Amino acid sequence: MRGLLVEGVGFSYGDFEVDEVSLKVNPGELVSIIGPNGAGKSTLLRLIYGTLRPDKGRVLVDGNDVHRLSPGERAKLLGFVPQDHVPTFPFKVLDFVLLGATPELGTFGAPGKKHRRKALELLKTFGLESYAEKPYTSLSGGQMRLLLTARALLTSPRYLLLDEPMSELDLKNALLVLQTVRKLTKEGVGVLLVIHDPNLAYLFSDRLVLMKNGRVVADGRPDEVFDEGLLSEVYGIELRLIDCSGETVLRPKLEV
Repeated sequence: MRGLLVEGVGFSYGDFEVDEVSLKVNPGELVSIIGPNGAGKSTLLRLIYGTLRPDKGRVLVDGNDVHRLSPGERAKLLGFVPQDHVPTFPFKVLDFVLLGATPELGTFGAPGKKHRRKALELLKTFGLESYAEKPYTSLSGGQMRLLLTARALLTSPRYLLLDEPMSELDLKNALLVLQTVRKLTKEGVGVLLVIHDPNLAYLFSDRLVLMKNGRVVADGRPDEVFDEGLLSEVYGIELRLIDCSGETVLRPKLEV
């Protein structure tokens, strides 16, 4: 059974809970999760990747229960770019990308020529090849986001989980990430993306999942989810859909 399948996943901590979330990402599909801060988007990604264990429900990747996979098995199926990363050691940029092979190789395994070649290709893709021998702690916040994405792609996972990969990126590099991800879907990779900008989600996604208060409020094609009333209610502000040179754009109603 192909696909990334989330079935009735629930999880609670303190007074917050992710409640009965179900969704599916097919191979070659880009699904974006949108919604206000505190909706549970990042928590859901950690539950899917296996960093957190759900209180109920399950996550299947091509028929395999994520929480029963070894780190090596999981690395072949899932790549994950977390929202936060705290540098711990001044690895060279190239070596940091090569760390992405650790789950596949084991603690004492060493990356081979194919890993190094792939890592250099990824650095070139994200415009970081000139930094290969520099400490990654010297990178800007935006460059770090690009580097984390490169590391997640090293093992060529079948599905990619991205938690706000465009945060701290300028428009050019944000589009670079989205275009790279879109290209991956054409190669059969399934992508689940948490993104704050609904307009970019609308432009690049095959499906949108709208969340609020730990629940899925809507799941469908972008034109189905982009409803003025629904989005205004979820985000708590009055929003308008306008036509801008043939493209649908979401804008707040401003009082000036």
